[in-house]
Amino acid sequence: MAGMLFSLAACGTKTEGAENETEQGNILIAYFTWADNTVVEDEEAAIQSALSHYESVGDTADYSGVDATSSASVLPPGNTAQIAEWIQQRVGGDLFSIVAAEPYPSDYDACMDRASDEKAENARPELAEHVDNMDDYDVVFLGFPNWWYTAPMAVFSFIEEYDFSGKTVIPFCAHGTGGIAAGVRDITEALPDSAEVLEPIGIYRGDMDTAQAEIDNWIDSLGIELPAAQNTEETEMEDSRKIRLVLDEGEMIVELYENSASDDLLERLPMTIGFEDYNGTEKISYLDSELDLSNAPGECTPQAGDLTYYAPWGNLAFFYQDFRNSPQLIPLGRIETGGEYLENLDSYTEVTIERCAD
Repeated sequence: MAGMLFSLAACGTKTEGAENETEQGNILIAYFTWADNTVVEDEEAAIQSALSHYESVGDTADYSGVDATSSASVLPPGNTAQIAEWIQQRVGGDLFSIVAAEPYPSDYDACMDRASDEKAENARPELAEHVDNMDDYDVVFLGFPNWWYTAPMAVFSFIEEYDFSGKTVIPFCAHGTGGIAAGVRDITEALPDSAEVLEPIGIYRGDMDTAQAEIDNWIDSLGIELPAAQNTEETEMEDSRKIRLVLDEGEMIVELYENSASDDLLERLPMTIGFEDYNGTEKISYLDSELDLSNAPGECTPQAGDLTYYAPWGNLAFFYQDFRNSPQLIPLGRIETGGEYLENLDSYTEVTIERCAD
């Protein structure tokens, strides 16, 4: 249904649950997502049930192609889980998925029927997993989808299970046409008066593919003080000249050289681009504008594993075969590990490039 996704992400590990503490141990990112709360036997039917429901409630967004898969929320990671992962990339902390003990239907209309019944009964569904160390967290990002103009009732089960006194709570929501205001209001009312609720964010499900920059700007606007360990990690990220390329089959680590062209490329990150094969020797991708060549070598003799920039055409080039000396071919860096995956680079429809800590 969608092409393969090639992701170049920050080096480091993803925390799957609150039981796996990171160095940023005072931040918890708890979220409810339909994908974690149902068992899907027929993916296509589940997706179509969601899209049909959206249309029935007047959501006219274009969910064709890859958008249909991601925005239907039924397939992992799900929209709120994706937002949670983006938040973790910026602030560190631990991820925790709020999961009801009884799975919800994978047919969206049936799921919404159950959600409606639970809302009418003000139910508190039993949870399958629990946070053993909630007292350790000072800041809790709390994510949810908009189900019947509020959060799923399992989110309120989560809130009422723990003492949020004195904690900072930051809501985030993936929503359709209903927005987020009622959900945030209900969550605020469920929290103790001593809990501080910061400015929430809502991401319309039709905008999920392009929402990461908005998430980053929102986090910057909150003014929260990140743990010292996270600040150290960000400094290491800024000082590093490494990038990591993550594929289904493995990963590639690239070390960039110190020159003005490489510096310019680093300053443009993150970016998302696509590659194509050229001449049976390299994988190329055209940039939107020229790199800074003021303090860069004017030529190189590329070898397999080199990342270069061809100035006349304005394209990046990963070489998977040795090639002759070429004027105006600027060396940018070299693959450290994972070069065996390079020849398949053009089979991925998108490449997201981000800095990577050493």
